[in-house]
Amino acid sequence: MARSRAQPTTSLSEGDSWIDNFTPYRLYRVTTKLNAKLMGKLKSNKINPSQWRVLSVLRAYGTLNVGKLVELTLMEQPTVSRVVAQLEQDGRIERRWSTVDSRVAELTITPAGVEAFDAIIPTALRHQQLAFKGFDKTEIAALTAMLARIEANIEFYD
Repeated sequence: MARSRAQPTTSLSEGDSWIDNFTPYRLYRVTTKLNAKLMGKLKSNKINPSQWRVLSVLRAYGTLNVGKLVELTLMEQPTVSRVVAQLEQDGRIERRWSTVDSRVAELTITPAGVEAFDAIIPTALRHQQLAFKGFDKTEIAALTAMLARIEANIEFYD
């Protein structure tokens, strides 16, 4: 006896819009659109998005080793190594070998890296401010706190 399949409640050609309420999709769209808005400023400063991410993390957290940079940038280790090499060649970051463990390189943003960061951050913050138009400080703080909790939740399940 053949099983009957449940009939879709909407036409397949029309779709059912399920993704409109799928939060990861919404977060991806917001992030992608904000990054696209920032591309012009990055290009004018001869920095690609991966380099921007590394400079931003080093500016935010100070000296880090490659492993911690991989963790905080959410980029693959080979990509981070390639980006670090380019930024080092451009004089935007400096690599020093750890005094604690000579196998570990510590990376620090240089004054030239800070200058590049400072040339871009006002644009990034302006885009964020425009994205939050109509939201009050309490709503923005709540969203930021919720995203931090979501990220923490993701870290603990597997």
